[in-house]
Amino acid sequence: MTSRLRIGSLWGIPFFIDYTWFPAALLLVLSYGVLTAMGLFLSLLAHELAHSLVARAYGVRVNSITLFIFGGMAAIEREVPRPLGAFCVAVAGPLLSLGLFVFFSVARAWAVPESMLASTLTSLAAINLTIALFNLLPGLPLDGGQMLKAAIWGWTGDRQKGMLWAARAGQGVGWGLVGLGLLVVFWGSLNGLWVGLIGLFILNTARRYSQYAQLQQVLARLKAADVMTRQFRVLDANMSLREFVDRYLVPSSLRPEAPTQPADVYFAEEDGRYRGLVRPELLNDIERSQWDRLTLKAILKPMEQLQGVREETPIPQVIQMMRQAEPRRILVFTPTGAIAGLIDRGDVVAMAARQLGVVLPQEVVQRVRDSEEWPPGFQVEDNLAGEGSPSLAWQGSPDFHQEP
Repeated sequence: MTSRLRIGSLWGIPFFIDYTWFPAALLLVLSYGVLTAMGLFLSLLAHELAHSLVARAYGVRVNSITLFIFGGMAAIEREVPRPLGAFCVAVAGPLLSLGLFVFFSVARAWAVPESMLASTLTSLAAINLTIALFNLLPGLPLDGGQMLKAAIWGWTGDRQKGMLWAARAGQGVGWGLVGLGLLVVFWGSLNGLWVGLIGLFILNTARRYSQYAQLQQVLARLKAADVMTRQFRVLDANMSLREFVDRYLVPSSLRPEAPTQPADVYFAEEDGRYRGLVRPELLNDIERSQWDRLTLKAILKPMEQLQGVREETPIPQVIQMMRQAEPRRILVFTPTGAIAGLIDRGDVVAMAARQLGVVLPQEVVQRVRDSEEWPPGFQVEDNLAGEGSPSLAWQGSPDFHQEP
């Protein structure tokens, strides 16, 4: 069940309202009137549309714009791949809001003093100024944090470092707003509760950015050799199919002498050289009467047909390969072309967790292996995978507002 309602589209960008927006809108109508509430709605929509149109100008697809209780969010497919472009996307919203502030301020000067129109224009000017200034605070997930991230990225050449520093700044902004909210409540105004809630939202979102940035930095340092495991067996290529089935495919409960941890990946070797990958599914095409006569060579995929990566391949490239081809495992080759190991989703996630000081239970790792999708934070962009630098697919930054 969806938690948002589609209200239309413009230039091919669908607009949604999250159901959390409705109680906030009701409070605005009761406190400031219908016109002011509608003005806030349209101002936030225009702010997000500015982000979206600049992102599209850089060739990035915009999936939707959603308004929710704390503001709005433009969901874009990926971040602009250069810091200057990312900065332009982030600054577009505040610049549009500042432009609307100037427009409504000038219109207010021409309106009849003390009229309803003058009051409404004053409110709209104040709303857009507040949206612009609040979003310029230098911390993720605000626009100012995206701008700070892009600036640090451009300065250091490291996107993840920019995200990490901007996320830490966002945590500072969040704590500051929580403290300000408590102070306002202490002074006797319940408006401080709203400020504190926004601060908590920013704080929690900034923490997630920080965690993602740390994860991405870990992934950028890892190579295939760091992650691979040797959960496979090397068998004699001259072993008969019957012996292979009896020793390795018959359930272990029926053969007490079987290995306690049987592998489900087998390679065949002959004269000290790997000959290929054993493909047990090909047994279905061979008459059982032939199993005693034929060897593993009859069900091999030759080494020259196997695809994989080298031991020094960066893990972001491995993740990208697994996303594109959806193989269950990736083979890792030594410089001489031998099999060094195997990598699956569980191996990558488990190693990344260990690097971050977390030991995942084996059942969690197995669920990751069995899943058809990567956990959050492990998606890397096509244009960065070749550089060995993972990047979280940026979903835009929430834009917040405070009522004057």
